[in-house]
Amino acid sequence: MKKLLIRAASGFVYVVLVIFVIGFTPWFHQRMLGYAIFSLFFLTMAMIGIWEYYLCLEFKGLKVNKRLGMLVALMTYAAFSFCCFSDHMDAIIGIIPAIWAIIPLAQLWNKDEQPFATTGFNLLPLIWIVLPLTTIQLIGNFSLGLLLMVFFCTWVNDTFAYLTGMAFGKHKFWPRHSPNKTWEGTLGGMVCCILFAVFIGPLVQTQFAWYYWLAVGLICSVAGTLGDLVESMFKRYCGVKDSGNIMPGHGGILDRFDSIIMITPFMLAMIGLARILI
Repeated sequence: MKKLLIRAASGFVYVVLVIFVIGFTPWFHQRMLGYAIFSLFFLTMAMIGIWEYYLCLEFKGLKVNKRLGMLVALMTYAAFSFCCFSDHMDAIIGIIPAIWAIIPLAQLWNKDEQPFATTGFNLLPLIWIVLPLTTIQLIGNFSLGLLLMVFFCTWVNDTFAYLTGMAFGKHKFWPRHSPNKTWEGTLGGMVCCILFAVFIGPLVQTQFAWYYWLAVGLICSVAGTLGDLVESMFKRYCGVKDSGNIMPGHGGILDRFDSIIMITPFMLAMIGLARILI
């Protein structure tokens, strides 16, 4: 009972923080202050996430360059945020690859017997963790209501996948990486997520048609579930139960944002296609 209460309390704090950052800070009288809080929140999540990633690899006994990785992650987020706010997104095409090139170039001065393996381990979290959490700002710039719904849909999908899986789950969904997931739970979460998006989405953002919200619900469910599986695969590879312990009862930041970091790229792709086709 005590563990359940701790889990509920830390989950509540997390949900309140996300709702506050997305739903309220952009409406501050000083727009710069609101944007700074919004940006710093997801920067913090990205930096904690990449730190957890490195600790997991070290637990497995793999060599990583944490300081360089954290520095490049910070530079990536800062450059992207500046381009977002200043409306010069075209600069990203040159800035981000140039920043990421620091990682393989640094290996020229390191006495490392496996320089390309170390380079790969340092580049992966930039693609998997940092960039998705950085580009959340693009979804927020497009529609804060949509961004808030992405988080709500993800929570609905996770919650109802768990509940329907507990009640009706019999057939294993992906036992290789997540033995507790079932087809019944996965489909139950998907149906509830799509219904939530279709019926609640128009109340949050009125200008989007129902089929737009159908796509949002489908992406959040499918990509979110796959994101959870990818993180489970990573934890099994490293031999850890949780990515961290910053959230009592839930694990680490990667455990909480595993779905979001997979949803973000597909959501941006949907936004781009919608602008072209509609």
